[in-house]
Amino acid sequence: MKRLQNYFACIPLLLLFTACCYTGDCEDDDINLPNAYSPVIISRAEMEASVYTQPQQNKYKSGKIYIKDNFMFITDVNKGFHVYNYSNPENPLKVAFINVPGATDLAIRNNIIYINQAVDLITLEYDPLSNTINSLHRNRNVFPSKVGPNGEMAYPNRDEIVIDWTPN
Repeated sequence: MKRLQNYFACIPLLLLFTACCYTGDCEDDDINLPNAYSPVIISRAEMEASVYTQPQQNKYKSGKIYIKDNFMFITDVNKGFHVYNYSNPENPLKVAFINVPGATDLAIRNNIIYINQAVDLITLEYDPLSNTINSLHRNRNVFPSKVGPNGEMAYPNRDEIVIDWTPN
């Protein structure tokens, strides 16, 4: 019986010595895996000059849909926004594409469009009659830097911005 008690007393000690492998503290965990994604980085000057309207483009990766009055905006994630005339919901007409690299969302209040462009918040005024936009204001570094789809971080230079991630 005494021998059995000694055996059971050794079990907690054995678990204590092997605990490092269960908590992830073993040296074998330091394996460098290749990054699955690469950041798309542009200069701040290039990003700030990249907001403009152009003829309608093909959709790449559709995101959120926003309807305001007779217009429908469809997000093309990290590329910009497709604008449609939505006065006839059964047959929306392509109007334009607002190029905004790094953008993922927009909101509209009155006739002002608020867009997150990577780390910045920009405000635009869209004139549907002339198919032009006027940049009103840019708040720099409002949002955190974009993180890769698998949680990877990029550390660009001070005057550079991560606008997207692409698979390797």
